[in-house]
Amino acid sequence: MDDRQLGTRLRALREARKRSLRSVAREAGIALSFVAAVEKGRNSISVAKLKTLLDALGSNLGAFFGDAAPPASKVVYRKNELVEISGQRRGLSYREVAAGRPGRALQVLVESYAPGADTGAERYRHEAEEAGVVLKGRLELTVDDEVHVLGPGDAYYFDSRRPHRFRNAGKGVVQAVSVNTPPSF
Repeated sequence: MDDRQLGTRLRALREARKRSLRSVAREAGIALSFVAAVEKGRNSISVAKLKTLLDALGSNLGAFFGDAAPPASKVVYRKNELVEISGQRRGLSYREVAAGRPGRALQVLVESYAPGADTGAERYRHEAEEAGVVLKGRLELTVDDEVHVLGPGDAYYFDSRRPHRFRNAGKGVVQAVSVNTPPSF
């Protein structure tokens, strides 16, 4: 999804919720001019800021990027059925398993970080617990002011209300799988 498509979808969600641009920007703590530019497709937005805007709109990344909800009885999700929810094209990929599935208690993400990719300089937080395992590469995880570098087989688990960010700390691609509960990202 390019910046223009993302902006159009964000504006449609805001209008469907009958919210003014000003009220959403104020609640999210993001400059009105920045939000307006994002809606017009003139600005790129970090995952953290998009998550903050979606929180203000009563939504999340999975619902925002997901299309039709899969049936609750679906068991297998093929790789082409995973929904990209990062909203970025700059080397960061979050592909969600069962995006939009009604009643789920978990959010499972297949993550990929190109060399130099990160979730943004500002840390983000959301209402969940989060755990993950690095499958390939070196992933830097910052939680509060603690910086940890994880390699293949290393895992993490923390309260996602703590400010955090992820960054590729190596020269190769990082691949990881993470879980949030409840689904909030």
